[in-house]
Amino acid sequence: MTHELSSTTLALLNILNDGQRHAGTEIAKTLGVSRMAIWKVIQRLKGYNIGIKSEHLGYRLESPLFLLEKSKIQKYLPKDVILDIFESLPSSNDYLKNLASTISPHICLPEHQTKGRGRLGRSWVSPFGRNIYCSMSYVFQKDISEMAGLSLVVGILTAKALEILDQRFKPRLKWPNDIYLEGKKVGGILIDLIAEANGTCKAVLGIGLNVNMKDIPLKDVKNWICLEELVNQKLDRNQVVGEIISSLFKGMEIFASQGLAPFLPDWKRLDFLDNKKVTLTSGQEFYSGIAKSISPQGHLFLELPQGLKQFSYGDTRLLKD
Repeated sequence: MTHELSSTTLALLNILNDGQRHAGTEIAKTLGVSRMAIWKVIQRLKGYNIGIKSEHLGYRLESPLFLLEKSKIQKYLPKDVILDIFESLPSSNDYLKNLASTISPHICLPEHQTKGRGRLGRSWVSPFGRNIYCSMSYVFQKDISEMAGLSLVVGILTAKALEILDQRFKPRLKWPNDIYLEGKKVGGILIDLIAEANGTCKAVLGIGLNVNMKDIPLKDVKNWICLEELVNQKLDRNQVVGEIISSLFKGMEIFASQGLAPFLPDWKRLDFLDNKKVTLTSGQEFYSGIAKSISPQGHLFLELPQGLKQFSYGDTRLLKD
């Protein structure tokens, strides 16, 4: 179900972020809405498991929760860019992919996803108000056959944004679409391509990034990390996503005119797998070898016992000695 992020929800959480108890009547008076309206918002927010306590004298938030705000993000954007912020969506990529409108660029940021998607049909864990689930539609004056390497470019641009945010962030990229910090997964890239008329292509660029979820246990999810763990404090997600979107806009102009080639030196610098033992699953085939960077088309070179082999797609895993 789709819920736009309302000004009442944003203002309510800003009040509760001090960690103190606030009476519903007090909040309603401050926001100029009814007591029932506040109760309804509280009940909906409780459905996201965000730790709102209903006590005898009011409501209290166990841990601060700073939401995305359009006014704080727009300063990073070029003019005439559509920016939608939702309280909840099934999937930000699906939302943009299914829009009849081809207005480009269009950015979608939900605080929560019920059916977040990763590659190969995997689900993407999307707790409310903790992370970044960013999708941007961008129309290229290119045929869909010319879009090779786009997911690598989006990964590079996201990694460079993290480096700008804090020098303690030293991201690496695991072919074809994972972002790593300290040897653990912090984010991933999901690209959806739709061929348009007249040889153009609509790309939906999806970025999932773990930001402020240090205190959230994840069942059946291993080897992950969030930005909060490295700086030992909660980050302003408006700044994080703003830097990422700004980096994307600069990079998409370069990719549109020159393709992957200008980004290859950055990939070499950020490559998490280069010269390491890996396994690769491609379709029904399974390979084990040593990763040897990528081709000009973004394909992975794998050194196998029978020689060097090139892969255009697949799922890679690092082998420990």
